[in-house]
Formats: sequence, structure tokens, C-alpha cells
Amino acid sequence: MAEDAPGGIHRHRPPATPAAVSQTGRGGAAGPGAIGHGNWRQRLRLWSGLALFAFCLSHFFNHALGIVSLAAMDAFSAWHYNVWRSLPGEFLLLVAALTHAGLALWRTSRRRTLRMSRWEFTQLTLGLSIPWLLIPHVTTTMGVANKFGFSPTYEQMLTILWPNVAVSQSLLLVIVWGHAMIGLHFWLRLYPFYPRLKTAAAAFALAVPVLALWGWIEAARRLALTRDVTVSITPDQQLWAGEAVDQLRAIALGLIAVSLLAILVRYLLGLRARSLTVAFPGGLDIKAQPGPTLLELSRMNGVPVASVCGGRARCSTCRVRVLQGAETLAPPGAAEAAVLARIGAREDMRLACQIRPQSDISVQPLVPVKAGSATGDHLKDAYYWGVEQDVVVMFVDLRNFTSITESQLAYDVVHLLNSYLDQASSAIRAEGGYVDKFIGDGIMAIFGMDSSPAAGARQALAACRRIEAVMKALDKEKGPQFRDPIRLGIGLHLGPAILGRIGSAGAEGTRGGLTALGDVVNTASRLESENKSHGSFLVVSRDVLNAAQARIDGAASAEIRVRGKELPLQILAVSNLDRLVLTESP
Repeated sequence: MAEDAPGGIHRHRPPATPAAVSQTGRGGAAGPGAIGHGNWRQRLRLWSGLALFAFCLSHFFNHALGIVSLAAMDAFSAWHYNVWRSLPGEFLLLVAALTHAGLALWRTSRRRTLRMSRWEFTQLTLGLSIPWLLIPHVTTTMGVANKFGFSPTYEQMLTILWPNVAVSQSLLLVIVWGHAMIGLHFWLRLYPFYPRLKTAAAAFALAVPVLALWGWIEAARRLALTRDVTVSITPDQQLWAGEAVDQLRAIALGLIAVSLLAILVRYLLGLRARSLTVAFPGGLDIKAQPGPTLLELSRMNGVPVASVCGGRARCSTCRVRVLQGAETLAPPGAAEAAVLARIGAREDMRLACQIRPQSDISVQPLVPVKAGSATGDHLKDAYYWGVEQDVVVMFVDLRNFTSITESQLAYDVVHLLNSYLDQASSAIRAEGGYVDKFIGDGIMAIFGMDSSPAAGARQALAACRRIEAVMKALDKEKGPQFRDPIRLGIGLHLGPAILGRIGSAGAEGTRGGLTALGDVVNTASRLESENKSHGSFLVVSRDVLNAAQARIDGAASAEIRVRGKELPLQILAVSNLDRLVLTESP
């Protein structure tokens, strides 16, 4: 489901862009504090959703007790009834439901396009289908109960539901739970503890609906076989309930239709509005109308921009650098300002989900995004844009290459060099590294491009072990004509780097070679050269070891001054990796 943007995509000669990107532009979510700083609507929607989730969780647990017995269901139901059917509980539940649904419809009506990520579309579709299935159930358990004094005990409700509406009731349970799980997942994944709980969370998400369905169906089946229950709802009460269901469904569908119609009206009005141009790197221009956010404009035109939280100003992954036209944008709102302050953003950095361009603007996305439905293969390439993220950079160098190869035949020299480069690069790739380039007898490699900095640091240290084994094998296998021992030196450092395909800009969008730029590259090269003064095999910054949660017992520690840095850099010089201790990946 998508609305095409008016205008289209055009390409021009790319304007000059800044040569460097600040550290505040690196990839990743803003961090665990992201939720508390959203605007009041986001916070209200979150807390109303959590209140509804608490009710559903206790209700579904009550259903699951049907696996044990109907008596167990009734015993827990008494507690559940006292909490949620009390005056405060019922008021909280009603306000939470109206608030959550109302804000969801308001946010839907504010959209400029129905083009969205799969998880957003799934959550929206599930959410909009809930009222149709839920209204008959609520009308009986609350409407008939409050108006006519009907007591919605499990004996009564199971008799009503089984077997005529068992399928629709089960579908309602699955849809409500699925909608809740998607929301919880995309909220909690912004927190650093969540990845460690993913397995348990997945088991919980699967177990609850399975047990709830099993419980209520088993209890209903047993009840139908063992008792002849008379439903205490009269025909007149059933008629009233049916009319109420029709009216409430009509209201719900009307509100949904109005919110969707608002998107269409806004789109049609936009066709008559003045146009503006949004320029992306590589000569990519988008013609559009004022109104939508930059994130919506990107989606409408198939331009990939990262958005972990779905445009809710929570995660900061949609941040962009405004190269031109920043003065035409409205100042950041409270939610955007809080996120930008938390990541220490520069003045020219904004969130694509929050800014609404009113005139021509030039931007540069800063966070990698996976290939999507972009038009053109080069647009699907995250590194076509030039992105910044924390990576580990490795430099490997063959020590004393000049003296080793002195007076040797060209064939022997080339054979030795190729053997070293081939085996060392294979060791790097075996641990998930990317070989950036060969520089004479040296290698530059990058780790953590497709993973976290912590994973990249562990991969880089593991690759050092493999390269040490390569060095020992080469020294043992070298011919007698090479008198000096084969010795390698490695430098490792972690930090923000600009990753991009050099030479990829232009009208054709051809793919150039991927490389890394920035201080982390210069520092890693400097650390590799420090092996000479320390007589070591590896010089690694403390940042790498801390990220990897690793230690090297007995390593010599030191501090060096790096050009352009006020504080000295803590390093460890290592002769061998026998005492390297790597922790398991969390």
C-alpha cells in the first residue's frame, strides 16, 4: 500500500559535501533513554498501551488456567474481576482503550503516505482490525453486564462462545497479542539489555497465546460435555446487544475511514501546492510538496533512510546532516531536541522523522540502512550514501620486508608476498572482517560493519590470533634463501569512521570500492607503526579490549599522543596472543 509522490527523482552533478562527518553522526539508536523524552502524545500512547497490555496479560493467563480446570479459572477470575471491574480499574481500562485508539487514529490521519516498513504496516493493520472483533465481546462483558446485571462468569462466557464464535474469538486473541508484541519489541529493542533477553522474550511471546487458546478451548469443550448451562441473557437483551454492536462498529469504521480519507485529501491538496527539491548525495533529487516529513518524502520516493522506531523520535537512527537549507526548517520540538541532545548532535543534524521541509533542502543520511524497495541497485546500497558508524580498523604490515627480500629473485619475493597477503586476508575474512585494501606489503581491514562495535572488536582480536598462526607458518615454510625471520605487526583501534563507496557518485550511480575514512584509520595505522618501538606483534587500543570485554594478561600498557587529540590514547603492546581471553558473544 503506497501513494506515489508527485514529481519524481532526478539526478544532477553532486554538490560538494563536507570532507568529514562528526562523531555524533555515528550509527545506532540513541539509547535507553529514548522513550522518556518523546512528546506527550507518544508518552500517552505508550502508557495507555502498557495499561492495556497488563489487562490482556492477566486475562490471557486466566484463560490458560483452563488447562487445569474451570475451578482454577474461576478462582483467578475473582481476583481479576476485583482489579479490573472495580470503579478505578474499569475507568483506567476505558480511558486507556479510548486514548490508545484515538491517538493511533490521529497519527494515522497525520500520515502523508501509506508507504511504510513491513512491521509498521502489520501493526497498523492488526490494530485497525481489533475494534471489529472486540466490540461484540466488550458489549457482552461490559455493556450487558452494566445495563442488565449480567454476570460474565467463565461458565456463562464459555457457553456463549463455544462453538459458534470460537474461531473469531481465537482470532481476536491472536491479533491483540500480535499487535502488542510488535509494539513491545520495537520499544524494548532500543534498550541495551534487550538483545540478551531476545530468546526468552520470543518464548514468552509464543507461549502466552498458545497456552491461552489451549486453556479456554479446553475448558469450553469440557464444560459443553459435562454441564448443560443456561445462558442468563434474555432475547430482548440479545437484541439490545446486537444493535449496540452494529452502532459501535459503524462508529469505529467511520473513524477509521475518516483517518484514511485525511491521508488521501492531504495528498490531493499536495498536488496543487508549490514544489520543493530535496537533494541527497550522489546527485539524487526528489521533487515534492511541503507538508510531509523528510522520512515520509524518502519513503514516498523509494529513498532508503533508516528508522528503527518508525518515525516516533525515539531512536535517532533517521538522523541526517542538513547540508543546505537548515535555516528554512522549524526549530526542533521537545522530543527531537531531547534526542539530539542525548547523542551530542551538531547544530546541522536533524531527525528526518521530525523535520518538514518547506523549501529546497540538501541532506545526507548518517546511519546505514538495509536494502529496501529503492529504485536502482545503487540506491539499495547503504554505503552509496556515505554513512558513519563505529568500526574496528586493522592494519597489518610485513616487518623488515626490504631486508628480507634483499638480493632475492623476483619470483621468490612475489611468491612470499602473495602467500602472506593471501593467507592473512583469508584469516581476516574468516572472522567476518572486510579487506579494505592492500598497501604494498600491508593490509587494511574493517570489522563490525554489519554488526555491533563489540562484535567487531571480538572478530578483530580473533583474526589477530589467526594472523599470528599465519606468521608462524610462513616463517616455518620459507625457503633457506630468506635468512631473516618472518615477522608481522598489527595495529587495532575502534572509533567512528565514514564508510562509503569512493567513486560511486554520479549520474550512473556506479559502485566504487568500499573504504573507511576518519581519525580511526589514521590512529590504527599509527598503532601498527608502534610495534617497531615496542618490539611487539600487536598494538591494540584499550577501546578495542573494552568493547570486546577481553583481556590480555601480561601485556605491556602505555600511553601515546595522537595528533589532534587532547587526551593520550591508552594502548597495550603484545608479543604473542597466548594469553588473550575472549568472552563469549552476549
